[in-house]
Amino acid sequence: MTIDWRKSLQDPTSWVVALGIALAGLHLTIVDLSKELNLMSLSILAWLAIASMLWDKREDISFKSGVFSSFLGATLIVFMLLRSLSSSGYHLTFFPLVSGVAMALIASGIKQIKQYWKELVILTILAATPIFTSLLQLINLPTLTAKFSNASLWLLGFQSYREGIYLILPTGRVEVGEACSGIESILLMFFIAILFLFMIPLNRLQQIICVVLGVLLGFIINSIRVCILALLVAFSNKQSFDYWHGDDGSLIFALSSVFIFGIFCWLVYIRPMTLTSESEENIDIE
Repeated sequence: MTIDWRKSLQDPTSWVVALGIALAGLHLTIVDLSKELNLMSLSILAWLAIASMLWDKREDISFKSGVFSSFLGATLIVFMLLRSLSSSGYHLTFFPLVSGVAMALIASGIKQIKQYWKELVILTILAATPIFTSLLQLINLPTLTAKFSNASLWLLGFQSYREGIYLILPTGRVEVGEACSGIESILLMFFIAILFLFMIPLNRLQQIICVVLGVLLGFIINSIRVCILALLVAFSNKQSFDYWHGDDGSLIFALSSVFIFGIFCWLVYIRPMTLTSESEENIDIE
C-alpha cells in the first residue's frame, strides 16, 4: 500500500496535525531549556495523553471551522510564539493551554470546541500547576513530611526525634526543606491520576480513590526517601546521600510511585474490565 503524499499535503487536517506536533515540540524545547525537570515530566505526560485521546476518537472529530475561528486561533498562536521569546516563565505552563485552544479553534471552530473538553481540561490543570504548588506550600508540607518520616523511623526502632523540620538521630540530623517536602512528587502523582481518570471509565467513588491514592503515594514514597537520607547522614555515607538526594535518586523514587500506582490501577480497575470484556465475548460466541 502506497501513501499519496500529494493528497495528504492538500488535506487541511494534515496541516493541523503537523502544526499541533510542532507546537508541542516547541513547548517541550522551551521547558527543557528552562531546566524545569518536574514541569518537563508533566508536559510530556500531558502531550502523550492528549495525542492518545485524539487518536482514539479521530473518526468522530468534526473538522468544521470558520474564518473567524481560524483567524482567532492563528492570532493566539502568533501571540504565544512572540511570548515565548520573553525570559519570563509564566508562558511555560500557559503555552500548552493557549496553543490547545488555538488548535481546537482552527480545527473545528468555536461551536465544536466542546469535543476537545477533556484535552483542554488536562492542559488547564498543567497551566494551574503553580497554583497547586502554592496551595501545597500553605499546608506546611515540610513539617508534615518531617513528622511522618520521624514516626516511620521511630516505628522501625531507630532513636529518632524531630525539632521543627529537622530529623535528629544520635549521629546526625537532616533538614526537610521545601525541595525535599514532596511537592513535586505529589503534583506528579496527582497529574497521573487525573490522566488515568480521563483515559479509563470509572465511577465517582473509583475516581476519588484513584486521586487520593495518587497523592498519598507521592507523599509517602517521598517520606521514605527522607528516612533513607536521614539514615545515610547518621551513618556518614556522604556519597550515597549525594546520589539519593540528587536528581537521579529522586527520579528513582518518582518512578517507584508511578509503578506502584500503575500496578494498583491494573489489578483493581483495568484487569477486571478486561476479564469482563473477554467473558462477554465468549458468551456471544457461544
